[in-house]
Amino acid sequence: MRLRSKRNILLKEISELKETDYTKVPALNGIYHRLSDGRKQFAEVFEKNIKAVMQISSLDLIMHHQTMKINNICNKVSKAAEIIFGSSSGSSLPGHTNSRHEELTNTIIEISSKTEEVHKKTGQSQEELTIIKNLAGQTIEDSKEMQNDMEQLIEIINHMAGLIAGIDTISLQTNLLALNASIEAAKAGEAGKGFAVVATEIRSLAEETQKLTGTIESFIEEIKNASHKSKESTSETIDALNNVTDRIGQVWELNNDNKKHISEINEAVSSIAAVSEEITSTMAEMENQLMDSTGFMREVEHELKKSAEPVADIEKTLDETVKQMGTMSDDAFYHMENSEFIKYMDNAITAHNTWLNNLEKMIREQSVLPLQLDPCKCGFGHFYNALVPKIPGVLPIWIELGTKHKKFHGYGAKVINSIENGDYYTAGQIYAEAKDYSRKLIADMEKIIQIAG
Repeated sequence: MRLRSKRNILLKEISELKETDYTKVPALNGIYHRLSDGRKQFAEVFEKNIKAVMQISSLDLIMHHQTMKINNICNKVSKAAEIIFGSSSGSSLPGHTNSRHEELTNTIIEISSKTEEVHKKTGQSQEELTIIKNLAGQTIEDSKEMQNDMEQLIEIINHMAGLIAGIDTISLQTNLLALNASIEAAKAGEAGKGFAVVATEIRSLAEETQKLTGTIESFIEEIKNASHKSKESTSETIDALNNVTDRIGQVWELNNDNKKHISEINEAVSSIAAVSEEITSTMAEMENQLMDSTGFMREVEHELKKSAEPVADIEKTLDETVKQMGTMSDDAFYHMENSEFIKYMDNAITAHNTWLNNLEKMIREQSVLPLQLDPCKCGFGHFYNALVPKIPGVLPIWIELGTKHKKFHGYGAKVINSIENGDYYTAGQIYAEAKDYSRKLIADMEKIIQIAG
């Protein structure tokens, strides 16, 4: 009876994936370790997906920022073309034309420098995309390995089911033999009484064995169903990741072409700068070159916008995958450990401080830098929207944190607007307010970590 009670307790604990001593029941011990290893692999895949969606969001932000810089360059080139056209038909005062030429040359040199910067940033984007591509491939391999483990687990469960069915059959036969022995003992009269007691005990033991095998069969069926669901979820994840990998490959090719185009633009603008220094009577030709370059850069701007569309689709797919895995973490087999949750919260605090430092850098340099303004697309935003923590006492703080986090990102838009309008004093005041507000956010995050710890 004690052994049966112990087994029932172990069955309940393994159904909740609790850590305990299963060594007294080797079959359950093996199942627990397989399920535990699967949960660890699931946590690794979830972490890699979080990193991938953060990197793809960063790439999308950088591409959008560089597109805007290309647009500004186009506007400056157009303005330079207007300067050339005006000087060729405007004032004829001595030295006026040469002065305009010098101004034009300086403008083109500045454009060449900025184009080179765009080319460098595009190269960095290409490197980031390559890392994401490799990370997605590794994630697929990890998911396939987890799928193979689930298939092997299902085979073990099927084998156990067969063994238990055999035990059940033997118990039934033993019960029948015990019944027959009781009948024969009764016929034997006084001489068969001792044998009848033994037969009764054997029959009782056989009935207990049948009840226990029935309980185990029910439990194994539950594990089998959970394993099949896990296998199906893993297959869906692999399909989604394969789709993401294909799209990343397409974006990589588009980004590589854009890099070549920007390199060509840089060479073209540099050539224009050299020619501009020697211009005396070829103003019309220079104007045509500038107009051609402007048109070419407009095309590149269009291609950059077009190439950013698949990036947004990839980000959406990865974000949906993360949310799907976050939903799966509600199940005991995939639940997130408090230590893992604390790790994500520590990363959120680090990302928060990095974002605030970038805001300060914009104030200091008085220029707009790539800054994530969407609270759903930052590192913490993807994690926050993926799951709802089940840790007691955390949920009320968690809900308020979402509202505060959204308000905090709003400071970034206000600072950028002030810098673009040249109002650096107001930008500084907004930053000071954001810095003060960030202390409340970090305090909430640290409180959550304290509760989870």
